[in-house]
Amino acid sequence: METIALVGSSGTGKSQRALVVAGEMGTPYIIDDGLFIRADKILAGQSAKAEKTKVAAVRRAIFDDPEHAISVRRIIEAERPGKIIILGTSREMIIRIVNALQLPSVSAWVNIEDVASSEDIAEALKARRNRGEHVIPVPTLEVTKTLVGYIINPLRLLYQGGVLRKPVVIEKSVVRPTYSTLGRFFIADRVVAAIASQAVEDFRGLRLVIPPVIRKVDGGVILTLICSVDPKEATGPRFRKAQVWVKDAIEEMTSLPVREVNINLVGANPGA
Repeated sequence: METIALVGSSGTGKSQRALVVAGEMGTPYIIDDGLFIRADKILAGQSAKAEKTKVAAVRRAIFDDPEHAISVRRIIEAERPGKIIILGTSREMIIRIVNALQLPSVSAWVNIEDVASSEDIAEALKARRNRGEHVIPVPTLEVTKTLVGYIINPLRLLYQGGVLRKPVVIEKSVVRPTYSTLGRFFIADRVVAAIASQAVEDFRGLRLVIPPVIRKVDGGVILTLICSVDPKEATGPRFRKAQVWVKDAIEEMTSLPVREVNINLVGANPGA
């Protein structure tokens, strides 16, 4: 089995492009937002769109619930796909899904910028920001079986190119999850700080000295982290990786744009 990743920030149109990428890669199998999909059928899983909160949706999407992961893994084993496309907002998210479902390591990484124009990505972000729209890459009739009572609209796209020899109409569904239709909401600084603290704790070699400092700017946040460090981990690449690690953790759990992650060091951390 070959595992292929399609990576892009939240709202950039990954699900809208998923079937096109799957067609280019020669496979009907997709894992997206907690679902295992074959062509236009949901074979297993529970949609993250059905969750009431963003945090619960993220946990559903990464198969954090062991029962959810086991049920999907059984169907994957029964299907024996040659290739699977996995959608995620970051490499870390993809790796967590791969590990939860016990799939082979990713053999190819595809970025949303490789398959969508800047104009398409901007339009997708606008739809997410202004209308709270999310796409599921299966027809509306299939989605309504698992998302009863949700606002679901059909989306039909004409595609021609790649390994597909003739024009085809791809039908998908636009969904407005509960966590996108509740109006304006606010995430407390202490919640952002708690997520950042946990991310630092999970990152080898760093340890927080004081709680993270959060500053809100331009619809996003700037974080300042005062850390001690294991001397063996004190390299520029490791610090850059730590910045990305913390940024991705916060954006995946809250959808808040992280403008900066500043890490200030106060000395060695022999106990790390």
